[in-house]
Amino acid sequence: MSGTSTPLAAYLRNAVPMWVGTIFVVAGSIASLGSVGEWREARRFEREAVTAEAVVLATSIERASRDGNASTRYLVTYRLTPNDGPDVERTEEIPVEHWEQLAAGDAVTVRYRPSDPATARTEPATPVWVPLLVAAATAAFALIGAFIARPGWRRAFVLVRVHRRGVPAQATVIDVAPTGTRVNRVPLWRLKYEFRDERGERHEGVSDYLRPHQAAEWGAGDRGAIRYDRIRPAESVWLGRA
Repeated sequence: MSGTSTPLAAYLRNAVPMWVGTIFVVAGSIASLGSVGEWREARRFEREAVTAEAVVLATSIERASRDGNASTRYLVTYRLTPNDGPDVERTEEIPVEHWEQLAAGDAVTVRYRPSDPATARTEPATPVWVPLLVAAATAAFALIGAFIARPGWRRAFVLVRVHRRGVPAQATVIDVAPTGTRVNRVPLWRLKYEFRDERGERHEGVSDYLRPHQAAEWGAGDRGAIRYDRIRPAESVWLGRA
Protein backbone atom coordinates (compact mmCIF):
# COMPACT_ATOMS: atom_id res chain seq x y z
CA MET A 1 0.00 0.00 0.00
CA SER A 2 1.00 3.56 -0.41
CA GLY A 3 2.76 5.27 2.46
CA THR A 4 5.05 3.96 5.11
CA SER A 5 2.67 1.80 7.14
CA THR A 6 3.03 -1.96 6.92
CA PRO A 7 0.20 -4.02 5.41
CA LEU A 8 -0.58 -5.40 8.87
CA ALA A 9 -0.81 -1.95 10.47
CA ALA A 10 -3.04 -0.69 7.67
CA TYR A 11 -5.20 -3.80 7.93
CA LEU A 12 -5.62 -3.52 11.70
CA ARG A 13 -6.80 0.08 11.42
CA ASN A 14 -9.76 -0.99 9.32
CA ALA A 15 -10.48 -4.51 10.62
CA VAL A 16 -13.70 -3.56 12.41
CA PRO A 17 -15.30 -7.06 12.46
CA MET A 18 -12.10 -8.54 13.87
CA TRP A 19 -11.95 -6.00 16.68
CA VAL A 20 -15.66 -6.34 17.48
CA GLY A 21 -15.38 -10.12 17.56
CA THR A 22 -12.25 -9.94 19.71
CA ILE A 23 -14.03 -7.70 22.22
CA PHE A 24 -16.88 -10.24 22.33
CA VAL A 25 -14.39 -13.05 22.97
CA VAL A 26 -12.58 -11.20 25.77
CA ALA A 27 -15.72 -9.89 27.48
CA GLY A 28 -17.59 -13.16 27.13
CA SER A 29 -14.66 -15.21 28.40
CA ILE A 30 -14.10 -13.01 31.44
CA ALA A 31 -17.81 -13.00 32.30
CA SER A 32 -18.08 -16.76 31.79
CA LEU A 33 -15.08 -17.51 34.02
CA GLY A 34 -16.44 -15.16 36.67
CA SER A 35 -19.84 -16.88 36.58
CA VAL A 36 -18.19 -20.30 36.86
CA GLY A 37 -16.41 -19.02 39.98
CA GLU A 38 -19.74 -17.81 41.41
CA TRP A 39 -21.30 -21.19 40.63
CA ARG A 40 -18.53 -23.01 42.47
CA GLU A 41 -18.88 -20.68 45.45
CA ALA A 42 -22.66 -21.17 45.46
CA ARG A 43 -22.23 -24.96 45.44
CA ARG A 44 -19.71 -24.75 48.25
CA PHE A 45 -22.05 -22.54 50.28
CA GLU A 46 -24.94 -24.97 49.85
CA ARG A 47 -22.74 -27.89 50.96
CA GLU A 48 -21.22 -26.21 54.02
CA ALA A 49 -23.72 -23.59 55.24
CA VAL A 50 -25.26 -23.86 58.69
CA THR A 51 -28.18 -21.96 60.23
CA ALA A 52 -27.85 -19.67 63.25
CA GLU A 53 -29.56 -16.78 65.01
CA ALA A 54 -28.07 -13.28 64.82
CA VAL A 55 -29.03 -10.13 66.74
CA VAL A 56 -30.22 -7.07 64.82
CA LEU A 57 -28.15 -4.03 65.77
CA ALA A 58 -29.80 -1.45 63.54
CA THR A 59 -31.88 -0.89 60.43
CA SER A 60 -31.23 1.93 57.99
CA ILE A 61 -32.16 3.33 54.61
CA GLU A 62 -29.94 4.59 51.80
CA ARG A 63 -32.25 6.65 49.65
CA ALA A 64 -31.95 6.88 45.89
CA SER A 65 -29.97 9.86 44.64
CA ARG A 66 -28.69 11.21 41.36
CA ASP A 67 -25.09 11.01 42.55
CA GLY A 68 -25.08 7.52 44.08
CA ASN A 69 -27.80 4.92 44.50
CA ALA A 70 -30.02 4.25 41.54
CA SER A 71 -32.73 3.00 43.93
CA THR A 72 -33.47 3.09 47.65
CA ARG A 73 -31.66 0.40 49.65
CA TYR A 74 -33.06 -1.09 52.85
CA LEU A 75 -30.25 -2.26 55.15
CA VAL A 76 -30.00 -4.33 58.29
CA THR A 77 -26.92 -4.56 60.48
CA TYR A 78 -26.66 -7.64 62.68
CA ARG A 79 -24.18 -9.42 64.94
CA LEU A 80 -23.48 -13.12 64.51
CA THR A 81 -21.72 -15.15 67.19
CA PRO A 82 -20.19 -18.23 65.55
CA ASN A 83 -19.77 -21.44 67.56
CA ASP A 84 -16.00 -21.05 67.58
CA GLY A 85 -14.78 -17.58 66.82
CA PRO A 86 -15.24 -13.88 67.48
CA ASP A 87 -18.46 -11.99 66.79
CA VAL A 88 -19.06 -10.90 63.21
CA GLU A 89 -21.02 -7.80 62.25
CA ARG A 90 -22.62 -7.66 58.83
CA THR A 91 -24.67 -5.08 56.96
CA GLU A 92 -26.93 -6.51 54.29
CA GLU A 93 -29.49 -5.16 51.86
CA ILE A 94 -32.85 -6.92 52.24
CA PRO A 95 -36.33 -6.57 50.69
CA VAL A 96 -38.43 -3.79 52.17
CA GLU A 97 -41.09 -6.31 53.29
CA HIS A 98 -38.52 -8.06 55.49
CA TRP A 99 -36.91 -4.81 56.60
CA GLU A 100 -40.20 -3.41 57.91
CA GLN A 101 -40.54 -6.38 60.27
CA LEU A 102 -37.16 -5.88 61.97
CA ALA A 103 -35.96 -3.61 64.73
CA ALA A 104 -32.86 -3.34 66.91
CA GLY A 105 -32.69 -6.26 69.37
CA ASP A 106 -34.69 -8.65 67.21
CA ALA A 107 -33.36 -12.07 66.32
CA VAL A 108 -32.86 -12.86 62.65
CA THR A 109 -32.06 -16.20 61.05
CA VAL A 110 -28.90 -16.33 58.97
CA ARG A 111 -26.92 -18.96 57.09
CA TYR A 112 -23.14 -18.97 56.85
CA ARG A 113 -20.13 -21.17 56.23
CA PRO A 114 -18.43 -22.01 59.53
CA SER A 115 -15.04 -21.68 57.87
CA ASP A 116 -15.93 -18.14 56.78
CA PRO A 117 -18.55 -16.40 58.96
CA ALA A 118 -18.30 -13.31 56.72
CA THR A 119 -20.45 -15.24 54.23
CA ALA A 120 -23.45 -14.85 56.54
CA ARG A 121 -26.69 -13.82 54.84
CA THR A 122 -30.32 -13.49 55.85
CA GLU A 123 -31.79 -13.90 52.40
CA PRO A 124 -31.72 -17.13 50.37
CA ALA A 125 -28.66 -17.46 48.18
CA THR A 126 -28.93 -17.14 44.43
CA PRO A 127 -30.00 -20.53 43.04
CA VAL A 128 -26.97 -22.59 42.03
CA TRP A 129 -28.21 -22.90 38.45
CA VAL A 130 -28.29 -19.13 37.87
CA PRO A 131 -24.48 -18.56 37.66
CA LEU A 132 -24.20 -21.70 35.53
CA LEU A 133 -26.81 -20.36 33.12
CA VAL A 134 -25.01 -17.01 32.96
CA ALA A 135 -21.70 -18.82 32.33
CA ALA A 136 -23.23 -20.74 29.44
CA ALA A 137 -24.77 -17.61 27.93
CA THR A 138 -21.57 -15.58 28.15
CA ALA A 139 -19.53 -18.51 26.78
CA ALA A 140 -21.89 -18.56 23.80
CA PHE A 141 -21.28 -14.81 23.46
CA ALA A 142 -17.54 -15.50 23.32
CA LEU A 143 -18.04 -18.23 20.70
CA ILE A 144 -20.05 -15.85 18.53
CA GLY A 145 -17.22 -13.34 18.85
CA ALA A 146 -14.69 -15.98 17.81
CA PHE A 147 -16.81 -16.81 14.76
CA ILE A 148 -16.91 -13.11 13.81
CA ALA A 149 -13.22 -12.47 14.48
CA ARG A 150 -11.74 -15.69 13.10
CA PRO A 151 -11.44 -14.55 9.46
CA GLY A 152 -9.76 -11.36 10.65
CA TRP A 153 -7.31 -13.23 12.86
CA ARG A 154 -6.46 -15.58 10.02
CA ARG A 155 -5.90 -12.69 7.62
CA ALA A 156 -3.63 -10.95 10.12
CA PHE A 157 -1.46 -14.07 10.40
CA VAL A 158 -1.34 -14.37 6.61
CA LEU A 159 -0.22 -10.75 6.32
CA VAL A 160 2.58 -11.25 8.81
CA ARG A 161 3.79 -14.50 7.24
CA VAL A 162 3.54 -13.50 3.59
CA HIS A 163 4.92 -10.00 4.09
CA ARG A 164 8.02 -11.43 5.81
CA ARG A 165 8.63 -14.61 3.84
CA GLY A 166 6.56 -14.30 0.69
CA VAL A 167 7.81 -14.21 -2.87
CA PRO A 168 7.87 -10.69 -4.38
CA ALA A 169 6.06 -10.21 -7.67
CA GLN A 170 4.34 -7.64 -9.85
CA ALA A 171 0.55 -7.69 -10.19
CA THR A 172 -1.80 -6.00 -12.62
CA VAL A 173 -4.89 -4.21 -11.30
CA ILE A 174 -8.12 -5.64 -12.71
CA ASP A 175 -10.70 -3.54 -10.90
CA VAL A 176 -11.06 -0.91 -8.16
CA ALA A 177 -14.43 -0.65 -6.41
CA PRO A 178 -16.07 0.46 -3.16
CA THR A 179 -16.96 -2.24 -0.65
CA GLY A 180 -19.97 -0.73 1.08
CA THR A 181 -18.07 -0.71 4.38
CA ARG A 182 -17.37 2.52 6.26
CA VAL A 183 -15.04 3.34 9.13
CA ASN A 184 -15.73 6.67 10.85
CA ARG A 185 -18.05 7.45 7.92
CA VAL A 186 -15.19 7.02 5.46
CA PRO A 187 -16.07 4.56 2.64
CA LEU A 188 -13.53 1.79 2.13
CA TRP A 189 -12.42 0.40 -1.23
CA ARG A 190 -10.68 -2.70 -2.53
CA LEU A 191 -8.81 -3.46 -5.68
CA LYS A 192 -8.65 -6.77 -7.47
CA TYR A 193 -5.43 -7.84 -9.16
CA GLU A 194 -3.88 -10.72 -11.05
CA PHE A 195 -0.34 -12.07 -11.09
CA ARG A 196 1.73 -15.05 -12.14
CA ASP A 197 3.79 -17.13 -9.75
CA GLU A 198 7.25 -18.57 -10.29
CA ARG A 199 5.83 -21.38 -12.39
CA GLY A 200 3.93 -19.00 -14.62
CA GLU A 201 0.52 -19.94 -13.22
CA ARG A 202 -2.06 -17.15 -13.05
CA HIS A 203 -3.67 -16.16 -9.75
CA GLU A 204 -6.02 -13.45 -8.59
CA GLY A 205 -5.97 -11.56 -5.34
CA VAL A 206 -7.84 -8.81 -3.53
CA SER A 207 -6.28 -6.04 -1.51
CA ASP A 208 -7.30 -5.32 2.04
CA TYR A 209 -9.39 -2.22 2.64
CA LEU A 210 -8.14 1.00 1.03
CA ARG A 211 -9.04 4.56 1.93
CA PRO A 212 -10.58 6.59 -0.90
CA HIS A 213 -7.37 8.54 -1.55
CA GLN A 214 -5.42 5.29 -1.76
CA ALA A 215 -7.90 3.70 -4.14
CA ALA A 216 -7.84 6.83 -6.32
CA GLU A 217 -4.18 6.18 -7.12
CA TRP A 218 -5.05 3.01 -9.04
CA GLY A 219 -6.92 2.03 -12.16
CA ALA A 220 -7.35 -1.07 -14.28
CA GLY A 221 -4.10 -1.99 -15.98
CA ASP A 222 -1.81 -0.37 -13.40
CA ARG A 223 0.93 -2.52 -11.95
CA GLY A 224 1.89 -2.75 -8.29
CA ALA A 225 4.02 -4.82 -5.95
CA ILE A 226 2.74 -7.86 -4.09
CA ARG A 227 4.08 -10.81 -2.13
CA TYR A 228 2.58 -14.29 -2.27
CA ASP A 229 2.99 -17.52 -0.38
CA ARG A 230 5.22 -19.90 -2.33
CA ILE A 231 3.27 -22.96 -1.17
CA ARG A 232 -0.19 -21.37 -1.41
CA PRO A 233 0.07 -18.64 -4.07
CA ALA A 234 -3.61 -17.80 -3.59
CA GLU A 235 -2.55 -16.13 -0.34
CA SER A 236 -1.02 -12.83 -1.33
CA VAL A 237 -0.52 -9.34 0.03
CA TRP A 238 -0.97 -6.16 -1.96
CA LEU A 239 1.91 -3.72 -1.35
CA GLY A 240 1.11 -1.13 -3.97
CA ARG A 241 4.09 1.06 -4.69
CA ALA A 242 6.16 -0.35 -1.83
